Amino acid sequence: MTASLPLWPFALLAGLVLLGLRQSVDRVVEPGALVRVAVAMAAFSLYGVTTAFGAAPLPVLAWAVGLVAALVLGASRLAPRGLASVGDAVRLPGSWLPLALMLGIFGAKFALRVATGLHAPVVQAAWFAALASTVFGLFSGAFAVRALAVYRFVQARRAAA
Repeated sequence: MTASLPLWPFALLAGLVLLGLRQSVDRVVEPGALVRVAVAMAAFSLYGVTTAFGAAPLPVLAWAVGLVAALVLGASRLAPRGLASVGDAVRLPGSWLPLALMLGIFGAKFALRVATGLHAPVVQAAWFAALASTVFGLFSGAFAVRALAVYRFVQARRAAA
């Protein structure tokens, strides 16, 4: 079975690992860069949901519920701490969380594609579509929490100045 796997997922995985490793060390970022990452990850996960289950209401709604749940419930745990202003940019402490999130999205999407390719009956079940879509939404929401925390930090700094 592994002989029939394409090589591009492994190249994508390597790229995600490198990107995640870069985020494990302190760095200075433009706030807009985090927004772009959050939007890209949300688009990637929503695309995964719609390609796997269609743009039907159940999977799209489940994805949105996961995203909102992460925003509401994960704000205190997932938001970066120790932010500092550096001109218009923000010093963001290193974290392994972005790597874990990227690998989570990749792993979930890869497993879903394998199950779809093997024509596993569970992929057709409504509960599975809802569960998988919610997981993708949770991952997307976690990236959004991080971007939103930096945005709020920048807004608070501007208001104090």
